[in-house]
Amino acid sequence: MRVEQIFSCHNYSENKKVKLAALEFTDYALVWWDQMQKERVRNGERPITTWEEMRATMRRRIVPSYYRRELHNHLQRLSQGSKSVDEYYKEMEIAMIRTNIMEDNEATMACFLHGLNRDNADVVEMHHYVELEEMVHQAIKVEQQLKQRGFVRRTSNSSTLGQWKNNPKKDTASTSKFKEADPKLGDKVAAKKVQPEPNLSRNCDIRCYKC
Repeated sequence: MRVEQIFSCHNYSENKKVKLAALEFTDYALVWWDQMQKERVRNGERPITTWEEMRATMRRRIVPSYYRRELHNHLQRLSQGSKSVDEYYKEMEIAMIRTNIMEDNEATMACFLHGLNRDNADVVEMHHYVELEEMVHQAIKVEQQLKQRGFVRRTSNSSTLGQWKNNPKKDTASTSKFKEADPKLGDKVAAKKVQPEPNLSRNCDIRCYKC
């Protein structure tokens, strides 16, 4: 892609494009290209002299036959996961460009929505969209709102826990008040507070032999 951008900025001949591209080859690619050109001359074939022919030859040699199928599978399995909505959309867009998929807008939006995290998708799919960009922007907005709500919830829980830690003797003080008024009543309250939870697991061990 970068090579084609350079070629588009200069009025190079096809033969010069091939030579310039070959200058970028190293290691195996350089040996393979040089040997292939020599074999073509030896077999009475003309050397590759156009950029399109060179690109097609390299694709046949380097890109495996199942490459496009793998790209399609990757696109179908693509999901947001731990990525942000923007990162997920960019990865999906790159995958669609590489597979050269030409599909209608509704199918693309359905694919994007299917890969979104569930909490985000549940909100996004409640609205109607005409363009994919609208859906992406809404998903980013929902993502920001969910993050803010999570921050507020964590802050609230931390504040409640801090208040309990700062005043751990509240229950002890109330028990002492009962003791001052009536020692027996205070002992009952204290005993009630430390009474262990019933062992529910024993109920699970009881079997009904009537059935």
